Amino acid sequence: MTAIARLTRADIALLTRAELRKLATTYTFLVTLAIAIAVSVLSVVADAYEAGMNGTAPLGTDASTYQMLKLGAVCCVATLVLGIVAAGGEYRRRTIIPAMLITPRRGALVAAKATAIAIAGVVLSGLTFGLGLATVVAELHARGLHELPPGTTRMFVGSVAAATLFGLIGVALGYITRSTVAAVVGAVGWVLFAELAILGALSPLIFNVAMPALDEHLHWPWQPGGIMQTSGQRARLG
Repeated sequence: MTAIARLTRADIALLTRAELRKLATTYTFLVTLAIAIAVSVLSVVADAYEAGMNGTAPLGTDASTYQMLKLGAVCCVATLVLGIVAAGGEYRRRTIIPAMLITPRRGALVAAKATAIAIAGVVLSGLTFGLGLATVVAELHARGLHELPPGTTRMFVGSVAAATLFGLIGVALGYITRSTVAAVVGAVGWVLFAELAILGALSPLIFNVAMPALDEHLHWPWQPGGIMQTSGQRARLG
């Protein structure tokens, strides 16, 4: 290992500590964490209140509990915004200038920022999902229910991992756009509206086109009123 490589690792370690100090001593992380926790807790309470109403699964069933535990979107959006603000805010507040003067190697600076946001993302998403899970347990316990579905741990780990990756995406967007407002509006708008609208419009179309073709190749040719219709399948299985 060369001296340059060792120096780069040492620089990244020191810069990462500095970035973590920035997050710990500013309101950005604390405000984002507070909002994410509030949204997750309110979401759980709302889902618990609506359980068993309007055709939803009753409280205590696996389907109802999984619905309450769908907190991954909250964690992902929170860490995405945190990453954007942490990176893009450097240009807005002009703190990027002393940072670049201290560390001319931009790669080391970006790596330190990404590492710090990854650590902060794990903490933020872990606390957000953890307190949401505690609220779920409290809601179930208040009604005499004491069991969680088997996929709870998988949802927890998956939400934390996805949120951490979204935080890194936020760092990249912040450095690319160099505009906190534009990056936040664009990224959150895409995640919450454009992506859902596109998937919501295309998914039924893709399903309707692909499934008949798949059935035709794997089973029997699809025809109106034929064996691949629901009535035909019931008659064949019955």
